[in-house]
Amino acid sequence: MPYVRRTFIGEKARQIARLGSVSDRRVRSYPWWPEAICNKIEKIVWVVYCLGDPGDDWHEFTAYDGRGEVLATRRVEGY
Repeated sequence: MPYVRRTFIGEKARQIARLGSVSDRRVRSYPWWPEAICNKIEKIVWVVYCLGDPGDDWHEFTAYDGRGEVLATRRVEGY
């Protein structure tokens, strides 16, 4: 069953997109999207999908611009 885990706004959302992680402890950065998309991000919504079986969980990060339009989506298995 999906649920919204967290919403990131403004500079925090752009930082997460550029680092490729919601954790501030990451040393390496692997951007989720190209810089052109990162610059436009105003919000990232983190949705968690729990299917019940071990290993079936996945996380989806959706980036939105200032008008609320979807810029990009990234899915991560078993975050």
